[in-house]
Amino acid sequence: MEILSRKDELILLAVWKLQDDAYGVTIRELIKKQTGISIKFGAIYAPLARLVRMKYVESYNSDPLPERGGRSKILYRLTTSGKLALKRIQEVNSAMWSGLPELTGDI
Repeated sequence: MEILSRKDELILLAVWKLQDDAYGVTIRELIKKQTGISIKFGAIYAPLARLVRMKYVESYNSDPLPERGGRSKILYRLTTSGKLALKRIQEVNSAMWSGLPELTGDI
């Protein structure tokens, strides 16, 4: 299993946190709210497509929505492989942070 990039990690975490409301706009908004990082609309879909190809997330269509003129949203949900990838990156992050000197001083 390869290690996730930081952007992929943030997107997977957002999908996991949003659960049944994970689509491009809400994923982007949650990442902005939680991190201050603003990802352009188009820049969120290429990583999502890659994560679908990697089988870390799956996409599905919502029911048609009147407020969208009868169109549905493309929603995303984490797969078991996606959960394992997040668990792995959590372990890697913990291992890398473990045993570091405290960050103090000239901060």
